[in-house]
Amino acid sequence: MNSTNTIGFSSSTPDHLIIDAGALYKDYGLPTEALIGATSGGNELDFTIKTRNVKVDGIKSDDIMGLKRFVSAAISLKANMLECTSDILRMALMADVTTTNSDYDIITGRTVILDTDYITNIALVGQLSGSLKPVVVILKNVLNDGGLKLKTDDDKDNVLPLVLTAHVDPSNPTVLPFEIHYPKPLDGVPFGLIGTPVIDNNKVLLTFSDTVSATVVKDGFAITVNGSADVVTASARGVNMLNTILLTLTSAPTSGQAVTVAYTKPALDASDVKSLSGVALASFSAVTVTNN
Repeated sequence: MNSTNTIGFSSSTPDHLIIDAGALYKDYGLPTEALIGATSGGNELDFTIKTRNVKVDGIKSDDIMGLKRFVSAAISLKANMLECTSDILRMALMADVTTTNSDYDIITGRTVILDTDYITNIALVGQLSGSLKPVVVILKNVLNDGGLKLKTDDDKDNVLPLVLTAHVDPSNPTVLPFEIHYPKPLDGVPFGLIGTPVIDNNKVLLTFSDTVSATVVKDGFAITVNGSADVVTASARGVNMLNTILLTLTSAPTSGQAVTVAYTKPALDASDVKSLSGVALASFSAVTVTNN
């Protein structure tokens, strides 16, 4: 039966909107991950794919299913950097920076492109209206091959336009140099702390609204016992209750001591506590742990 609905809007439409300009990172998900800087005027992704048609005598059309061949792809990100740093200038010019001068970072150009000029990745991290997780578009092996053109003016926001182009890795020549991390739907159930944490066999037991990923990183958790910090030495998903996390402390609290637990979402995506479906746990302030 053919649908006769003439409007594309549905009840799920408000959950599938990419909003705002997003933020730019280099080395996203790596130990050297860093925010590049503020932009103005938005960011523009360009995925251009070229194909060719196999010609067949007697067929009166250029487009034949099964006979279209992939030729090439060009993948780039256009960004207008409102913030200007020496690192952004070095990246824009594929240049060298000398930092020994006490007053200036000195940027000098060269006529050779080095392997070290390629940035491992640059990511555009944006917000999806219906998810606690961002949409992340990652370009790999990136150079700014658009040069640098700066026009300054009074009473205007002066920006540095960059054209950041992804490059194929010679060791994986058939793999295009990009990834898109698109959040899975939450189906109305965000991933978060539920109930009251408790002390269970000298460990802090937390219960969550969804199944926890098998690997639990301890970095974001902070525990206090009687007002003093107690370092978390280990973290693990519950064996029988897969929606729980057990935190092992340096000094196990004794019965009746005041205990709190807080969580700060780490800067690195790889260090996030996540649900099995990939939703990252959001930061939460200190909550009291039941310690009978």
